[in-house]
Amino acid sequence: MIQEGLEYSYVTNGVARILLRVPYDDPSTLYYFFCDPNSEQSLQEPNTSIARVLCLYLMAFHSPVRDQEWRNTVRSRLHLWTTSFDHARSQIPKEVLQQIAPHSDSTNSEYVSPESSSDYQPSSPPLESPTAGRLMPARSQASCAPSDVRHRTQSPDSSGSDSNQATGRKRSFSQVRSSPSAQRAARQIEAAKDKGSHSKRHDAQFCTQRCLFGLQTGGILDDSCPNMKLHRRGQDVMKHSITSEDLVGLLKAQLDENIDRCTPLGNCGAYGAPFKLICDKYGYVVVGKGTTSGHWKEVSREAQVYQVLRKAQASAVPVFLGTIDLKKIYFLHGAGEIRHMLVMGWGGESTATMELTPGLLKHINKSNKEIEALGIFHEDFRRDNILWNEELRRALIIDFHRSTLKCRPAPKRSRAKTRFLRTESGDVKR
Repeated sequence: MIQEGLEYSYVTNGVARILLRVPYDDPSTLYYFFCDPNSEQSLQEPNTSIARVLCLYLMAFHSPVRDQEWRNTVRSRLHLWTTSFDHARSQIPKEVLQQIAPHSDSTNSEYVSPESSSDYQPSSPPLESPTAGRLMPARSQASCAPSDVRHRTQSPDSSGSDSNQATGRKRSFSQVRSSPSAQRAARQIEAAKDKGSHSKRHDAQFCTQRCLFGLQTGGILDDSCPNMKLHRRGQDVMKHSITSEDLVGLLKAQLDENIDRCTPLGNCGAYGAPFKLICDKYGYVVVGKGTTSGHWKEVSREAQVYQVLRKAQASAVPVFLGTIDLKKIYFLHGAGEIRHMLVMGWGGESTATMELTPGLLKHINKSNKEIEALGIFHEDFRRDNILWNEELRRALIIDFHRSTLKCRPAPKRSRAKTRFLRTESGDVKR
């Protein structure tokens, strides 16, 4: 839930459900409610298990997804707790274990988890600094509201560690006790503003390949680039004011300051996911191919391949600008923890959904021959890795993490130069 940025969720074994809530202002506390359909007396009751789940859905619809900055901050502060199936099961009384539903055999008394650790020893919670907020264990309650805004049935003079924990939880919620609904409304307003800014970023048009090629080579601006005025920054200049290295550095600084300054695009691939990146200072709009640390070894090879294919950029492959190692994590559902990016120009639309006309096939073969002439063989040459770029009227090839480098043909020497070399060496036929 922390990684996905969710306030509400639930877990289920197919029969029972445990409804969960992580408060925005107190993410170290997990509220839960156990729903057991087998214990319901009548389906006509208003508080059935399915009714509670539907209620959870409605509350989740009104809860905005938490941004990446919140996820990074919270995750860095929370502790990791280790446990095992055997240890957790050993804490359950035998009489409870015997009360098993007839159709459930996963908790049979003879069952032993093959993945559990037999030598596991539970450890005490880690000590915290005096200034750190006290961590509270998860606690069941009939409502997801903070404990200090509900009626208590427990005696105020109850003793024990649970009483101390309740006091600590009450203290942590003291800031929102006066008006929790007002604070939630404020968060929703802030989320709406962020959504508007996010939508504006999402609608920004990508720079043209010719524009980025000029940036890479120190050339002139492209008049057809939709962001040319932003590149000029009010000055009457013909060339780019910065280099491609400067652009990559500015993008990294932005993301290191706020990881939410990027927008996921489309579907995730096997090795990466595309992002839209916008340079706030100069208005460059490019693509970042984000990937995890586990895949970075393979994906980073593409940077080397693009250097070999430098002459084919903006003709057979997109313009490549550089790499970024992120200071923070972008948690992307379906892709994992994004920690690295390849920065390049937007290649175009996928040809996988286009009709494979003779003209399109001709363009694809042309681009493939161009990269093979430079010694690169793709090794995963399929239409999912081929884009159609309307600006260039060319098919651009992407995803080179599986490619191989063959021996490139040596450049042909001119006859005059060859004759001169032979004369110098004395190897001339008379």
